[in-house]
Amino acid sequence: MDLVILAAGHGRRFGGLKQLAEVGAHGEALIDYTAIDAYSCGFDKIVLIVRAEIEGELMGHADKHWPAEIEREAIIQGPVAGTGQAVMSAAPGVRGPFGVANADDFYGRDALEQLKSSLDDGDEGPHSLVGFRLADTMFSDEAVTRGVCRVDDAGDLIEIVEQKVRKLEGGEGFAGSPLGTDPLDPGAGGWPLTGNEIVSMNLWGFKRRMFDHLAAALDSFDPPPLAPGANPPELLLPNVVKDLVAAGADRFQVIDAKGQCVGITHASDLDFMRVAIGGRRPGEMADTV
Repeated sequence: MDLVILAAGHGRRFGGLKQLAEVGAHGEALIDYTAIDAYSCGFDKIVLIVRAEIEGELMGHADKHWPAEIEREAIIQGPVAGTGQAVMSAAPGVRGPFGVANADDFYGRDALEQLKSSLDDGDEGPHSLVGFRLADTMFSDEAVTRGVCRVDDAGDLIEIVEQKVRKLEGGEGFAGSPLGTDPLDPGAGGWPLTGNEIVSMNLWGFKRRMFDHLAAALDSFDPPPLAPGANPPELLLPNVVKDLVAAGADRFQVIDAKGQCVGITHASDLDFMRVAIGGRRPGEMADTV
């Protein structure tokens, strides 16, 4: 079974190639922990979605840090920015139902095992989203993006909304607001969050029919003209899923991971991650940090 790791990001907020930011004592990056944990859970191929200019560096890093028996393939992301296009780009490299993960998050082996189990029924049944409790994904005062989920009693996804989230001053609760705003800005039109909300950290299990959904979303993606100096508009995977759920076009079962998920968004996150990793090599980690 295949795991697609999204590694084409530019790291604008981080200020560099955070996909390969060293968090382990021997030069390991978070992507190494995910790949090796995924292999131990039964994923035997890793598909890396990359930009052309970083393909050689990423594959060279994988060759150095991953066991030789892990099959790996790099695929250049297509022309549309965003995680929707990134996953669609993986289509030639995957062989059946597949998982999706970020390159810059640490999910833990338990979450990856739950992801693998959700795919063991082949291409039948719903897609899956491994969700985490919001408070278990927030470890700094910096603003981060989270897909906040509403889930029905049967565990099916009702809605997912990408929000900018940060801790409230004093550490009591959280604030969310639309992307592109500051959640602590009174004019941002935000809302309070308790920390118990289930959020997406881009750990998905997809059946192959997801590629049909993504192709249709790309065909209809028609953003306004790009303003001078602005970043390219992105087709976001959670927005594609949100539209599918709203239209009743497909089902997404939400798995409660009941563990931490930490990652690197800002350069200031590196010190926290290095302490959390504690010098342990990939494959030696506990389920959470």
